[in-house]
Amino acid sequence: MSDPLHIAARLFTLALLVCAFIGVARAQEYYPPAAMDLPAQAGAERDRQDDERALAERRQKMIDECQQNHGSDVDCERETDTELRAEGMRVGAHVIHLRPAR
Repeated sequence: MSDPLHIAARLFTLALLVCAFIGVARAQEYYPPAAMDLPAQAGAERDRQDDERALAERRQKMIDECQQNHGSDVDCERETDTELRAEGMRVGAHVIHLRPAR
């Protein structure tokens, strides 16, 4: 290649690289990757923690009521857990079947 063509090719390549760099930089300004998902994830995590806390409080209240009503004659933790699982099945909680239905 002659000198002027070689210089023109290098300048053209440099111009393309600069345009690509500017395009990427502008795209990152509009769509910051971590900031887009952060509020949704934080809200979902907070909702999940609130649900777990409410369930734990309800479970403890049910155990206390069971112990008040039945004393030590009944395993209140086991009875409460069984009742909560049954309620979960009624409202559509996921159930894992160990063997296929016949």
